[in-house]
Amino acid sequence: MAELNAMQVKRVDRARSFAREIRPLLDKPLDKTALALSIFTAFAQKGYHALLIPRHFGGKGIDHLSAGIIYETLSYELPGTLYGPLTSAHCAFMIMSGAQNDFHEDRLKAIAREHDPAGFCLTEESAGSDITAVRTLAYKQGNSYIITGKKSIVINNTIAQTLIVFAAMPPAAGRASLNAFVVDANLPGISRGDPYDTIGFSSGVMGSVVFDDVRVPDVCLLGEAGSGYLLFMETLDKGRPLVAASCTGEAQKALDLTIEYTKKREQFGNSLNSFQVISFSLAEHATEIHAARLLYRDALNRIDEGRPFTMEASMAKLHAAQTLMDVAAFGVEIIGYRSVTEKNELSGIYHDSRLMGAIDGTANVQKMVIASQL
Repeated sequence: MAELNAMQVKRVDRARSFAREIRPLLDKPLDKTALALSIFTAFAQKGYHALLIPRHFGGKGIDHLSAGIIYETLSYELPGTLYGPLTSAHCAFMIMSGAQNDFHEDRLKAIAREHDPAGFCLTEESAGSDITAVRTLAYKQGNSYIITGKKSIVINNTIAQTLIVFAAMPPAAGRASLNAFVVDANLPGISRGDPYDTIGFSSGVMGSVVFDDVRVPDVCLLGEAGSGYLLFMETLDKGRPLVAASCTGEAQKALDLTIEYTKKREQFGNSLNSFQVISFSLAEHATEIHAARLLYRDALNRIDEGRPFTMEASMAKLHAAQTLMDVAAFGVEIIGYRSVTEKNELSGIYHDSRLMGAIDGTANVQKMVIASQL
C-alpha cells in the first residue's frame, strides 16, 4: 500500500483537528433531529458532505481515494457520525450521474454550497434488496409527475431539504419501470415520520417519508424515463468503497479500544492480552482491517484512474462491513457486562455495525455483484 502523499497527510490532520473541535456536540442534550442537523451542519461547513462534488458546483472536487482516506479518518475519530454526510454524498452521485437540466444543477449547488442535507428515498416495506419491487408510483400529468407512496427507511428524513425519490412508472414493468426524481422535500403532500427510536445510530435520524399525490415538475426526472435502475447501480458502485472506508475507520477504532482494554484488564494475575487466545484474535482482526484498507483504496484508485471497479467496490464493501461487525462483536465480548451497563464507544460501534452491513447492499448482494463479474 502506497504511503499517503503530502496533501493527503494534510487532509488527514485537518480531519482529526475537526473531529476534536466538534466532539463536544455529541454530548449536547438535543433531540434526535436537532442533534443530527447540528452534526451535519458542522460536517458541511468543512465540505465533508461534498468532497466529490466538482468545484464549479460548490464542492471540494477532490479525488476519490483522498475522499475515502478522509472518511476513514472521520469514522475513526467520530464513530457513527457519517451517516448524514454519506447519504448526501450518495444523493449527489445520483444527480451528477443523471443531471440533464438547470434544475438538477441548482439542486446540486444547494447541497454543496447551501449545506442542504439530502435523503435517499428507496427502501419500502416490500422493497429492500429487490428494488424493482417498489410500490411508490409516478404518473405523468401534463408537464408534471404525480408521486404517491411511502418510503420506510430514509436516512436524514427529518432534516433533508432535497430528496432522491425512486418510483415505478406504469405501464413499464421491472427494471424498466424504475425512475429517479430530484424532489424539493418541502413540497405539499410530503410528510415525514418522527425519527425511529434506534438501537445505535445515535448521531443521525432515520424514518419514513410519505408522498401523497405530490406534484413535481417534469424537470425533476433524472436521466431518461426508465433509467432509474441503471443510475442507482452506478451510484452504489461509487458509494460502496466510501462506505467501506467508513467501516474500516470504525473497525480500527474498535480494535484499538479493545487492545487498550486488554492491556489494562487482568485475570489470573496477568493482563488479558498476554493470553494467546486473546492476542491471536487481535492479530487476526488487525490483519482483516489492513486487508479492508487495501481493498477500499484499490477500488477508489481504480475510479480515479478510469479503470473498471464494480467488482472491486463490492469486494471492498463486503469485506470491510464484515470486518467491522466481527471486530466490534469481539470487543463487546471482551469488555463483558460493561457493554450493557455502561455507555461506551465499543457498544455504539457494535450497534452501528449492523446498519453499516446493510448500507449499499447486504453481504449477499455484494456476493451477487462479485459473482456476476467473474
